[in-house]
Amino acid sequence: MIYIFRGNVKRILISLLTNPIFIIGYWFFGHELASICKYGRMNNNLYILLLSIVLLLSIILFITIKMIKESEHKLKHLTNLNAWRYISIIIFVAITLLYGVNIYKSATNYGGKLAWYIERLKNERSVKFEHNNIYNDGVKGIFEDINKDYTLPKELYMVNNFSLKFNSDGTITSFDTFVYGKNEDGKEESYLITFDKNKSKNITLLLNGYAGPTYNVDKLVEPLVKTVRVIPIKQKVSKWNENQYGLVYYGKRSWGSNTNGIINIEKDGKEYSPEVATKEIVGYTVSIFIPGKEKMITPARYNLIGDPNWSKPSTRIQTNSNEKKNELKNTNEQFYLSKVVGFKLNVTDKALGSTFYSLSKTMDGGKTWTVMNNDPFSGTIGSASGIVFLDDKLGFLGAVNPSGNEGALYRTVDGGTSFKKVNFSPHKVKLDNGQSISPFDSPGMPYEEDGVFILLMGQGSDGDYNGNSSALYQSKDKGQTWEFIKEVKNR
Repeated sequence: MIYIFRGNVKRILISLLTNPIFIIGYWFFGHELASICKYGRMNNNLYILLLSIVLLLSIILFITIKMIKESEHKLKHLTNLNAWRYISIIIFVAITLLYGVNIYKSATNYGGKLAWYIERLKNERSVKFEHNNIYNDGVKGIFEDINKDYTLPKELYMVNNFSLKFNSDGTITSFDTFVYGKNEDGKEESYLITFDKNKSKNITLLLNGYAGPTYNVDKLVEPLVKTVRVIPIKQKVSKWNENQYGLVYYGKRSWGSNTNGIINIEKDGKEYSPEVATKEIVGYTVSIFIPGKEKMITPARYNLIGDPNWSKPSTRIQTNSNEKKNELKNTNEQFYLSKVVGFKLNVTDKALGSTFYSLSKTMDGGKTWTVMNNDPFSGTIGSASGIVFLDDKLGFLGAVNPSGNEGALYRTVDGGTSFKKVNFSPHKVKLDNGQSISPFDSPGMPYEEDGVFILLMGQGSDGDYNGNSSALYQSKDKGQTWEFIKEVKNR
């Protein structure tokens, strides 16, 4: 009986591998599975993948029934097609290897969506959201709920901002922020905190992301918590009579001499709005607004008064000309080629440790912007690490993965309409124990010297080789290909 069973299994396998329809179905399955692992795009690929699975299962079922019913004589006749049998097995193995390697690449080094999914499994956590009414709990309740499961650093800093939306009854519907700090042992911790009532009842945390910590006191979280606690949010928004409201906090901000919407509030809730600014208005501002109507209805911009470190004015009023100069400064997300031509990365979304961007261009010094590319990084980074343009067409974008231990460089030759990832030949070094490693994996922004492009390749946040030194690369074809020149000691 066992011999007959094993013989049938063998014949079924051979029949499957020699069936052209099965091979075609298997090819479709491998192609679509590899595409999903690489790019995601479930809406585009899922139906074809399911169709190929149904086809494969149908063929397996059909051949299995057929093998059981047919006589051994007929089976021998079917499986004696030796030439085709070997060819089909080679094709099957080739398909398996081709798409198997592609799937493996998608799962490693942030090479595709599968790697991000694995990252989520490793670092994503869920916390029950109980203090979900901003009228009753402020934003302090959010951090209290998180602290029940994860002890947050006592002194928290934001990477960018804290953004929240709530309904007219005070129910919080969404929020997100990226915070970091040092725990009791002095170890740095980071938390990407998000909540969307339409997706989950729980708060989502992504641990161990790369925050690019600067510990800038202007980005402290504590003023947000204390300010929201004294703001009469319910009374304020009831005057607007809308269904949904927003709250945003960027840390300490300078409003110059602009008093529009500014409300100074003391710890006992006493408010007063300055009519004229005799000094520069500076404060840890918490803004309450109506989403989509910020230009029609001025947001209420609250500055908590009482702590001199929180609302320390300068003796100089910031003028419009100075504000214009600040706008023209080059940063990791903005680059001006001239006083009129500039490029800017705009944050479009944040999720699971990644920030998603669009790329815009201005031709009038920042007065108006045109979106050139809705997704210049193809959605595969943690955050932007730099932007530079050598002329109106040739430019580079830098990226770093969520953990900060590896980066990437993207190049455009059409002014930002499209980008291609730049490939670097890794420079290997030998350690004292004989092990070979490639420590340099975080490219900086290129610059030009005498017609040659140069960049420094760093080691990322996990770099510890040779004093965290860098590698000098150069390109003689305008950044298309690069070669290692030498190792450079960091000063």
